[in-house]
Amino acid sequence: MRRLRAIAIASAIVILAVPAQSEVPLPAFLRVLGNVTSATRPVGNALVIALNLNSLDAIQTFSGSDGSFSMPQLPAGVYKIVAMKYGFEPAIETIVPTTKDHRLKLRLQAEKQARSSNQQMWEIRASLPPDILRQIDMVMTPPPDPIGPAATAYEIPRFRGEMTSMTGMTAGSSATSSSGPAFAQTALGLQSRVGDNWQIGFRGNLHRVEDPTSDQSFGTPAAEASAAQIELRSSPTDSYRLASTRSWWRYRDELPDDAHQADIRSHNFEWQHGDSHVQVHYLAQQNLFVATPGSDLIEIVGGTNVIQTSRNDVSVSLRATQESIRSTPGTVTGPTLRTADLTTNAKFLLVPAFTLDYGMSSRIGLYGTEWAPRGGAELKIGKDTTFVVSGMYKAVDATHQNTLPSVVVWSDDSRLLPHYAYSAGFVSGDPAHEHFSVIGSVSAADTPLRIVFTDGLEHFWDGLYIDAGDVRRDVRVAYRKELGSRLLLDVSSMAGTAGPAHGAVTRGTEKLYLAGDVESTFSPTRTTLAVSYRQIQQPQPNGADPYRTQRVDVRVAQSLHLPLDLKVLLGIELARSENSRILLAALDADGNTRRYIGGLAVNF
Repeated sequence: MRRLRAIAIASAIVILAVPAQSEVPLPAFLRVLGNVTSATRPVGNALVIALNLNSLDAIQTFSGSDGSFSMPQLPAGVYKIVAMKYGFEPAIETIVPTTKDHRLKLRLQAEKQARSSNQQMWEIRASLPPDILRQIDMVMTPPPDPIGPAATAYEIPRFRGEMTSMTGMTAGSSATSSSGPAFAQTALGLQSRVGDNWQIGFRGNLHRVEDPTSDQSFGTPAAEASAAQIELRSSPTDSYRLASTRSWWRYRDELPDDAHQADIRSHNFEWQHGDSHVQVHYLAQQNLFVATPGSDLIEIVGGTNVIQTSRNDVSVSLRATQESIRSTPGTVTGPTLRTADLTTNAKFLLVPAFTLDYGMSSRIGLYGTEWAPRGGAELKIGKDTTFVVSGMYKAVDATHQNTLPSVVVWSDDSRLLPHYAYSAGFVSGDPAHEHFSVIGSVSAADTPLRIVFTDGLEHFWDGLYIDAGDVRRDVRVAYRKELGSRLLLDVSSMAGTAGPAHGAVTRGTEKLYLAGDVESTFSPTRTTLAVSYRQIQQPQPNGADPYRTQRVDVRVAQSLHLPLDLKVLLGIELARSENSRILLAALDADGNTRRYIGGLAVNF
């Protein structure tokens, strides 16, 4: 602010001096035109703001497809003209009302090439009203993924699609290789633009694992997963999404008849408008937990920002949940539990380099009330590196709360309310480009969990059980680096343990999990190499030998350099299981499996 005031005072002196020399009256209004470019190329849809340094009034517009912009008639005064767009450093110019017409050339520079400080931009943000700040945040936020990871921008052609089909052949004993392919998987995605503003998209995936012990060519598989998602989007922040998934797998034959198959079904509807969102979620599980043969859960979630200024950001969300125990689908055999969760999150910017995070989570149910305050901080170290720390503790706990087990994906456990949790780490760079992050966390589970290691394309039956009272400790690392203009390297990894908070844990009974993914792309030949590793160690009840599994996938995608973007997929999968109850892991006597993978991918 001091710099802005100094500029305004200096500009006012210039204004007063010019009429004394030229005896030409100052204009009452200003006309500001210009162009936004980057490396001599026009930049369309850039946000352009005119900030009056005297009254702090702000007016905004957007550049056209040719980079040109025209401001409405501005009252005479000293102005800061700012142009910004995601992926670029803001460009700032100062104008004084010595003439009526002003024509500007605002040049944007890519973020990874810029060397200037953002201090002036932070000072300008402190003077802007909330509606302009919200517009800035929307413009500077990475464009959302319309339907899947293949889409990188909101603007898409009239029609676009992609399809991937893979088959895995098992190698080993004749008993496991005589009945054809070990698995088959097909994924299809379609996107289309309706008019100038609307988009519609569809994504589906079917993963089927054959049963080698079956004599039928297309008989009942040993496991199967299917997923479908439809999304309708009217702007980068306004969307409707409908998704449905189902995964099931068979257990070994010595189990009772009613426990031959595990089943998870999920249906989800989401609506988002700016900072507000509403979600309706349904989840049904069967034979995942010994103590709970099956359950149905439905929850409604909503949230919005209630305060948003240059320094403060406060949001609130509400979740209402109902869950029932069912021995078979449609048959209620246990109590129906209802809970309501109210969560508040807030950020307070003390200085441009230091931000405080704080909030409160609460849960009200039929069996008690829980309260958990939360706090954290973000400290910028240099231009691109931030140190983050957070902590949460359940100050009021419903000790007699009757809660059911939960099913969560390891990368998203936001619906849980552990006894305590804290984390610390470093985040550096831009997640959309080059970045590095390492986060360590510790949490104490209050309810039983099944953590699923899946992103829809890997082994959906692999999972880890966490008991109530277990303490989880894990470290997550992500690294993305562009090596020149030819090679892109993407690495992510997670490792952790879980076990009772008190008492000795005998060797071989710890819960261990390790996941790592490495992907590299060589641009000149359009070759992609992906390697993934999964390891799980899970103790079994009644003192039985622990379940262990290790799995390595190596896959290569090579473009055929045809007019149609066609790629050939080749790979190998090595897996080893010990003491598994799942049919897939018990087909070989020694628990070892080797599959050769082949397939095609096409973009059209």
